Amino acid sequence: MVLHVNGAIDPVIARYVKSGIESANNKNMSLVVIELDTPGGLDQSMREIVQSILKSKVPVASFVYPSGARAASAGTFIVEASSLAVMSPNTSIGAAHPVMIGGGNDKTLLEKATQDAASYIRSLAKIHGRNENWAQSAVLNSQSLNDSEAIKEGVIDIVAKDLDSLVSQANGRTVIADNNKIVLNLEPNFVYYKMSFFENFLHLISNPTVASILMMVGIYGIIFELASPGLIFPGIIGFICVVLSFFALGNLPFNITGLLFVGFAVILFVTEIFVSSFGILTIGGIISLVFGMFMIFEPSERLGYPSVLTVVIPAAILTGLLIAILFYLVLGTRRKKPFIDSSYLIDKEAEVKDVRDGAKLLLVFFDGELWSAKPIDDQVYKVGDTVRIVGKEGIVLKVKRT
Repeated sequence: MVLHVNGAIDPVIARYVKSGIESANNKNMSLVVIELDTPGGLDQSMREIVQSILKSKVPVASFVYPSGARAASAGTFIVEASSLAVMSPNTSIGAAHPVMIGGGNDKTLLEKATQDAASYIRSLAKIHGRNENWAQSAVLNSQSLNDSEAIKEGVIDIVAKDLDSLVSQANGRTVIADNNKIVLNLEPNFVYYKMSFFENFLHLISNPTVASILMMVGIYGIIFELASPGLIFPGIIGFICVVLSFFALGNLPFNITGLLFVGFAVILFVTEIFVSSFGILTIGGIISLVFGMFMIFEPSERLGYPSVLTVVIPAAILTGLLIAILFYLVLGTRRKKPFIDSSYLIDKEAEVKDVRDGAKLLLVFFDGELWSAKPIDDQVYKVGDTVRIVGKEGIVLKVKRT
């Protein structure tokens, strides 16, 4: 059975790998191959995968693949835990030093985490008779090796260019699975265990860059809905995007202070629409948004996720322009000449929406509103006719046929 892991190690990937290994055990497969290309990820998710590998009765091979791939940080632990450690040409492994997330800089806690990780990876390497000293050094000194160096140092078992080569070289080897020695008897008959659409989607939005985009779209939708109540669609889309971004935050290390900054930015943006601050609230909101987005996802970047600055900066500029446009539209509406000045109505056209009281009273639509109107002529009117406004008595318009 072949599993494919591409990207950071997160809870979605952990569930997928555990499910694949469980399926292979239920079907009595001869080998599970995890094609691996990862910059690292969450410690908890990595440990769940490692535990699933160690208790699997079916041997598990971690294959750093394709050419140019890497098994960094958490990926190194997964490779060392596997019954077979395999790399394709021009790949790398290592740099497994722990990082503190959430803005913490406590050296004591970092040292404890480092020593714990070093002991953990050393024990994994020992199970399969691999180079314990290098494994420990990958954690303590962030050492990395390419495929040729790794096979020479006894860090991995095989260098293979593809799955066929892996099966050919692994066939007949004795490996450890669930603390038992197993002689591999393999055939090049590959069964691929793929992630479902839903799993792929959840893994995609767990990327900080995608999560930040969802958060920004959600903020835009909420701002539009609050600026123009009743549009509904922006509010629905905004709410869905915000909920999805919160799901992503649940799968990522994030800084709660950054989330507070983003919330404060939304409050400032919405307030700007209804309060004339001459742009002061907007400027404050943009500053708060930039700081907040960076602080939220900065811990994720330490784990190998891509930087979100390429999204945050353009989004901040776009938000400023959006608020400026909304402010202009709202201000324009407020400055519109009130209807109490009847001269504003004279000679304007309106559409008949209803005929009442024997055509003595009409309901007409003008400038986005429904008005009561009395015709000044003896014409017969029907729904859909166009009339011209000639005057106004109180709240009732005087109209005639155009």
